[in-house]
Amino acid sequence: MNSNKFKSTLKYFLPSSYQLKLSVTNLFTRTLFILLVYLSYFLILSQIPEQMSYRLELALLLTSAFALILYLPIIERLTRYIRTRFLSEYLTEDAESYRQAIKRFNFDALVKNVFPDMVKITGSHSGTMGVLTQNGTFAFHSYFRGRQKKLSPTKDITVKASFQSFLLSKRNGASVAETYSYENINNDFMELHANYIYPFIFREKLFGFIAVSNIPNQEAAHSLSLLAGQSALTIHNHILSYHISENKKYQKEAEYAVRVQNLLETGTIPELLGWKITAFKRTNRNLIEFFQVEDGSWFFVILNAGKSYQHIGIILSYILGVVYSQSRLRILKGFSDIKALIQATFQKLDWKENYEMIIGKIGHSELYIVQEGKQFRITRNSEEVVASMGWKNMINMDKGPIIIQQRGEPVLKFYYEEPEIK
Repeated sequence: MNSNKFKSTLKYFLPSSYQLKLSVTNLFTRTLFILLVYLSYFLILSQIPEQMSYRLELALLLTSAFALILYLPIIERLTRYIRTRFLSEYLTEDAESYRQAIKRFNFDALVKNVFPDMVKITGSHSGTMGVLTQNGTFAFHSYFRGRQKKLSPTKDITVKASFQSFLLSKRNGASVAETYSYENINNDFMELHANYIYPFIFREKLFGFIAVSNIPNQEAAHSLSLLAGQSALTIHNHILSYHISENKKYQKEAEYAVRVQNLLETGTIPELLGWKITAFKRTNRNLIEFFQVEDGSWFFVILNAGKSYQHIGIILSYILGVVYSQSRLRILKGFSDIKALIQATFQKLDWKENYEMIIGKIGHSELYIVQEGKQFRITRNSEEVVASMGWKNMINMDKGPIIIQQRGEPVLKFYYEEPEIK
């Protein structure tokens, strides 16, 4: 125990492997830059006649011009190449570097940076990534010995329903050895030239997968699982963003609402000791999400946009997807962070209409609720109102269940019973 504590303390003070590699890279490129400048200076100086006036000053001026115009851009490109080739913020043990990288984890970063890193950590020389598109098909990207490209849409690779079901059942990855008894699935592996496939799953839906030529070890599989989970969230938000922009342009609300209907389900209700939580039938005007924040506490958000037209559901689902993904990264800490993120996302979407929300925290035997808007009522025994707007309300659960209503219709019900001690 003391030995582990000493190692943890020592690791805290010593630089991480990522920081060490980054320092070595910077030292190498800067030393190379200085050497080039010095060599150029002496070479230029040797070409200027000694009897010439201001000989040293002229040599210094010409060297400075070479350094700024020629050497500096070359060194910068070399630095970027080395960092891309040998470093990855997504695979580092340095928490701060990883946190900053995750904040920049968008769809472009997934294709250009994360996908090659996922292939590298498995020790594979090649890999293929399938990404769910907005129309329900899969787009493919390939990586082979340092080169990557997007495969032509005409390339004969299809993702059959049986293959998708197989990947959903193998959320921790599957090797080709597990497919010998399934001829069709084995053929799918062969078509992708894969010995190992890891799926990108979010809310029990397949958003993509990565197929590689090598079976990773346990440590590499763990890193792959972290990146695969965030990849699924990124693709989910990318699809919803597309539908939002399309609705802004063409206002085909009903068509796009049907396309993303399976993305708009109420979030999974957590099973907490002593708590029974029931979700009632919802409309496309309100959505619910449950998630944990940085300290492990469970929160929930109910959003209502007040309007009835179809693309409201798409917008609300996108916002709750942003909140959920930020909570998974342990960036959110409490009520103020969640409220600020929701408001900022509405502003980003140029939303001009009114919206209302409830932010709640599930305690040991009590609820903490912040209510914004007049359409919601939080009652006990169908009559007693137990929460006020604009305040952080603490509601004890020892007097009966709590029901959250929206325009008189029940949305969520909370019931708490002290668990028996055995």
